[in-house]
Amino acid sequence: MAYRLLALDIDGTLLKTNNRLDRETKEAVQFAMDKGAAVTLVTERHFHSAAKVAKALRLKYPIITHNGAFISSSIDRPIYTSKIRHDVLLQLVEFLETYQCKVRFSNEKMSVSNRSKQANLLAKMTIGVSEPLFYPVTYVDSLSDYLRENADDATDVKVELLKDNKEEMLQSLQDFFPSVQVKEEGPKAFILTRSGSSKYNGLQHLAQHVGISLLDTVAVGDSYNDLEMIEKVGLGVAMKNAPKTVRERANWITRSNDMNGVAYMLKEVFRKQMKSYV
Repeated sequence: MAYRLLALDIDGTLLKTNNRLDRETKEAVQFAMDKGAAVTLVTERHFHSAAKVAKALRLKYPIITHNGAFISSSIDRPIYTSKIRHDVLLQLVEFLETYQCKVRFSNEKMSVSNRSKQANLLAKMTIGVSEPLFYPVTYVDSLSDYLRENADDATDVKVELLKDNKEEMLQSLQDFFPSVQVKEEGPKAFILTRSGSSKYNGLQHLAQHVGISLLDTVAVGDSYNDLEMIEKVGLGVAMKNAPKTVRERANWITRSNDMNGVAYMLKEVFRKQMKSYV
């Protein structure tokens, strides 16, 4: 079977544990493109960070970023966005401010957080372990005051509770914000996105945009948020370093990210494929 679209996660998949993109992986991605595959990235990373990886791989197609909420080749001309609208975001922030928590909302161009006494220069320049590249964060005393003066929307809102009242907050979010979905990231942390935002939905939109069936698509990932696209494309591939549930539901399990798993898989899958143009 000829696969025409290749969707690659970044962290834990394309990159090694040390966040390096090695030469063998670059060459394998080029090999797939030479065989006629359209290649994209599907990642939780913000657009600026993912675009650096896309540039290193010399990708020609739009990339899927912010966990499926922003798809584009350039920051100013997205082909698809799925954002929490400003009016909903303001109400959401006003609600979150009634709790003791750290809140940061982001979109493809910026990130804004309520001020922390521990904030320093390094904290202002980094967005977290899953996104090691620099990204500016603006700190403000009141997020709601900021939003009353600025018409920003958000691809995601990250919340870290300072008190143990998570269940109460989650129930209230479900009751009062049906257009927002919650992804838990730890005992006291979670991410809010617009309902329906996911890597798989982003991949669906891109596949439709380029005119390729998901049955003709290979998707490769290593985490739970990759699971839906791994299950629903023509060939779903899990990294060996993926959780057991993800590996069990994949069509193919390749080597780990530290053992050139993407390069190995691509050469095996596309080795016998005749070139076909998208």
